[in-house]
Amino acid sequence: MDHLPLRIFEYTDYRAFLKDALQALKEKDSKFSQRWVVQRLGVKSSGWLADMLAGRRNLTRTQTALFSGLLCLNAREELYFQTLVAYDLAKSLPEKNRCYEKLLTFHEVPKDLVDPDRFEYFSHWWIPAIREYLLVEPYRGDAEKLARKMRPPISPAQAKAAVDLLERLGMVKRYASGERRPSVEHVKKQSQFSASVHYYRYLKTQMELGLGAMESIPKEERDISAVTLTLSEEGFATLREELKELRRKMVQLSENENRKFWHGVDGDSRRVYQAVLQLFPVSTMRNAKEAKQ
Repeated sequence: MDHLPLRIFEYTDYRAFLKDALQALKEKDSKFSQRWVVQRLGVKSSGWLADMLAGRRNLTRTQTALFSGLLCLNAREELYFQTLVAYDLAKSLPEKNRCYEKLLTFHEVPKDLVDPDRFEYFSHWWIPAIREYLLVEPYRGDAEKLARKMRPPISPAQAKAAVDLLERLGMVKRYASGERRPSVEHVKKQSQFSASVHYYRYLKTQMELGLGAMESIPKEERDISAVTLTLSEEGFATLREELKELRRKMVQLSENENRKFWHGVDGDSRRVYQAVLQLFPVSTMRNAKEAKQ
């Protein structure tokens, strides 16, 4: 079989790649039916392929290798395909991080699909914090001063590297005066392939920062609390929506204050705050049999 007319390195979802690849093969030769494919994979269920492409089933290591042979992938393409499958199967954040870092090594992948700069942005708490702080006071080249503004303090080298990274990402703009300020008021959560691993890294760093705040920041300067409660599925859904609305209000309040103080209005008391809202189960659900007892 000739090589595929599409590039696997333009895909970050192995199921999307397989769907397009199988369709391309079928258009070239009608023998490439779903039945033919599952027979070559040694699968007995006729509906297995449709279930796998829809995300209801996963590929095994053996099936991944068989698909690589079926699609005539070269060694480099096969390794990338295996990494995409491993990324999808990864259950923990460390596992996803390892797979993502491996994906970063494939120079064939367009940078907008796997972006090492954005990966770095979410890896350290002070990078998003500096982006927000530049809404309060622009960066004028004094990395030592900026580093002291962070809490806990960071090194001047870390502060300068953060500003340079933000500029490369387009999150910070350099003005004619030499000042650097954020180009937008708030960073929106991305919906692309790397969004989940980036966002989980971000949450992890913020949670770790919160642990230190319990001991290092006076009570009058923070608000950290916890509550344990019982909720039904409906109650959980309602509270989840309430938290979503609260996050929206928090962002709106911040944007309003940034516009209010943007031009150096007297009485600017802004600081960069970090809010981490958590709601998760700490018990299992009663099953129907237990409920009747």
